Amino acid sequence: MIRQARRARVWPLVVAAPAFLVCWQICCSQNHAERRGQELFELNCAPCHEASGLDLKKQPPKLEGLFQSKRLPSGAPATDEQLRKTIIQGVGTMPAFDQRLSDEDVHDLVQYLHHLK
Repeated sequence: MIRQARRARVWPLVVAAPAFLVCWQICCSQNHAERRGQELFELNCAPCHEASGLDLKKQPPKLEGLFQSKRLPSGAPATDEQLRKTIIQGVGTMPAFDQRLSDEDVHDLVQYLHHLK
């Protein structure tokens, strides 16, 4: 009888644990991607996109709220795929980052830009 009572209390925890671990992994991996994206932004993007008074004909646009608009500053649709293409290939005076950033870096950067407000 006591064993059955213990099993009845422990069993829900045993059943719920795998689901909790999956949720925890997803949450942590998203936070990791955003943190890594922020580091990449500060290293590769902020020197131009957060600066003022650069000696350029046209100042790079600020990227806060980038996905709140339907269009990127270039006029292209504000989609993950289009942003990846812009980062990898460059546009206008923005250099291409295809040789500097891995696919995972670009993914993390896009994730961070979604949350930049």
